[in-house]
Amino acid sequence: IWRRPARDVSEEDYRSFYRQLTLDYRDPLLHLHIVSDAPVQFYSVLFVPDAADRGLFALRTDHGLKLYARKVLIQEYNKDFLPNYLRFVDGVVDSEDLPLNVARESIQTTRAIKRIGQSIKGKLLGEFERLAQEEPERYAKFWSEFGVFLKEGIATEAGDAERLAKLLRFHSTVSDGKTPTVSLDDVVARMKDDQPHIYYILADDLSSVVNSPHLDPFQARDIEVLYFTETVDSFMLMNLHEFAGKPLKNVDDAGLDLPDLPEQEAPDRLDEEPFEAVRQRFADVLGERVIEVRESKVLRGHPVRLAAPEGQPDRHVQRVYRMLEKEFEVPRKILELNRSHPLIHNLSAWLASDASAPIIPQVIEQLYESALLMDGLHPNPADMVSRIETIMELATRRE
Repeated sequence: IWRRPARDVSEEDYRSFYRQLTLDYRDPLLHLHIVSDAPVQFYSVLFVPDAADRGLFALRTDHGLKLYARKVLIQEYNKDFLPNYLRFVDGVVDSEDLPLNVARESIQTTRAIKRIGQSIKGKLLGEFERLAQEEPERYAKFWSEFGVFLKEGIATEAGDAERLAKLLRFHSTVSDGKTPTVSLDDVVARMKDDQPHIYYILADDLSSVVNSPHLDPFQARDIEVLYFTETVDSFMLMNLHEFAGKPLKNVDDAGLDLPDLPEQEAPDRLDEEPFEAVRQRFADVLGERVIEVRESKVLRGHPVRLAAPEGQPDRHVQRVYRMLEKEFEVPRKILELNRSHPLIHNLSAWLASDASAPIIPQVIEQLYESALLMDGLHPNPADMVSRIETIMELATRRE
């Protein structure tokens, strides 16, 4: 089938060949028929399956393309044509320019395989780009199944990162629905005139990210923030530093430089002396676990946030280690307090009336660990249960 002109092959022919090749009863999501004469002569038919999970009865037990030389099968699973992040692609490659003993290939043959691989990869990425541009609903289906592979590609193939970045899709503060549809181009098009960065937030899942204190200043200024909620996102960020000339910036950054808000009625800010007493108690209780405790310039609806100092190493990798249950050390950050929040006011009142009250350190610990949890950095959230019960006991005690 791959040696026939594409115009002579029907859609049913492609579907039938795909089922024969893979034993997948579902129709492929897309196919690509390539015939090339230069720089290397080859024929190829490639398929992207309907789902990443092939099922229990899949015929092909490994990834790789079937390699033919002059119609003779010489390799069942060739992994040299495509980078590992495209391992979900099935298909065949047949070339007249490869010797039948390709297993003992010469340098010239290696070059031929690399050239074929570059051509195939370019055609595949071009087809993904076309799908994203012309058939967004089909691309949404493709992304839901294989988006994680493209993110992996940015992390592992720096040379492909710029092209793959245009194919990324995310949830954001302006999106809705279960399917991520926001592209980096969309974000750039919606940026404020004076906005220097593309902002993102790392979290474990969508339900936790929407309640993050880091979003307070961005919601107040109507600035879009991308949600990065997959483990691979932290790896992806190692090679994705900017897009369209706009650097990417984590919203937990301690040095956020955001435009001023319009004049509003002054919030009920705690006075300097009682706020300093609260700040000092936080610092005493948390000790070396935080770099410092300070007033927040950005918080509005939340009592605290953990801000990362500029240049803190391994910000993304530490989160991955925690997810993968590897050796993990909670990073030291800057704890910022919202001096207008009722919780901070209540703690101030406790300090003024009974500085030794047992509920004070318990609440401080819980606020700190809740911030860790929201940032996806808590090593064991179950450890908080006993403290929460203690706080409830103290709060409900009747003197």
